[in-house]
Formats: sequence, structure tokens, C-alpha cells
Amino acid sequence: MRNYEAPKAKGKPDWSQVPVAPIDNRLWSNVDGITPTAQLCWDEKALHVRLQTLEEHILCRFTGPLADVYKDSCLEFFFCPKPEGERYFNFECNPNGAMYIGYGRPGTLRCRLTMDEFEGLAAEPFRFPGGWGIELTIPASLIEIFVPDFKLYEGQVLRGNFFKCGDETVQPHYMAWSKVDVPAPQFHLPEFFGNIVLK
Repeated sequence: MRNYEAPKAKGKPDWSQVPVAPIDNRLWSNVDGITPTAQLCWDEKALHVRLQTLEEHILCRFTGPLADVYKDSCLEFFFCPKPEGERYFNFECNPNGAMYIGYGRPGTLRCRLTMDEFEGLAAEPFRFPGGWGIELTIPASLIEIFVPDFKLYEGQVLRGNFFKCGDETVQPHYMAWSKVDVPAPQFHLPEFFGNIVLK
């Protein structure tokens, strides 16, 4: 199980000062030329996540909420607000900024969320030569709706994972920061999440 130490942000995140987590476990396929990374920092009001990837053949068809963005070029962040809990959020996004967001237990009818329902929830896609990325702001107020006693504080441990996939891209691929050890593609398995420690 991997561990990531997330620093506290002072104002707008300075990503040059935030550790980089490689999304380097290639799962269920061995595709070259795709190199994703993740960064995460926090303050008392929100989690700030930056996902980016080198990717030659970018696919981005979907634009609406709750679309099947995993079929496009896709970057994802999953996390359990409580380290001992089974319920988790999944944030899945394509290069258009289209988002699929859910909350609940794996293998059950999960609550689906849309960007415009929550003040402060933001997704900003960006491009760079040879790739793309997205910056997410996940407000604590959103998490508190589902976990009323949730707070962000130094020393807190979240369980989570960062993913890269693209089911219908030229090179179908599945990659994770914390390795998922099952025989077929499946990211919704909190037992394989790593530890994200707020420093």
C-alpha cells in the first residue's frame, strides 16, 4: 500500500511545491507513451487535486454531466473520507472537463452528483504539449453533506487512489497510483486504496 503526504496550501496552490505521485501501476494492459501523475494539497475549506498526463492520442467526446468519461481519455481521483469506512467519492474527468461524480459503497446503487449542485466544487481542464490535465477543488462542505462530522486537519489520513484510463481510446489502458490486484479492470475497490496523509 502506498502513502502520499499532502502539504497544506496557503492561498492558491503552488503546484511546484506539492509532491508528485506517479500513476505508474499499469493494469490489465501494457501501454507505453502514457505517463500520468497526481498532486494533492489541502486547506481547511477544500482538497485541491491536480492530475495530468502525457498522452499522444487524446480522446474527448463527452461534454455533459454524468457521462461515461472513462471511455474517453480519463483521469480519476477516488477517496474515502473516513479511513475505516467503505463509502467513497469518485471524481472522473475527461479533457473537456466533463465529470462523473459518485458517492457510496462499491457494488451498490451509488449517489450521483453534478458539478452545479455544490458551491465551490470546480474542475479546470488544461492542455500542454503532448498531454492534458485537470485541477479539481473539492470543498469540505460537499463532503460534510454525506459525512456530517468531516473536517480537514493536519494529521488526518484519507484512503484514496489516483487513476488513468481510456476504455475506447486508440490504446485502451488502465493505470493506478496504488496497485489494484484483481484479474479484470475494476477501480471501485477501496481495499486497494493507499493512504493520503494531510501534513
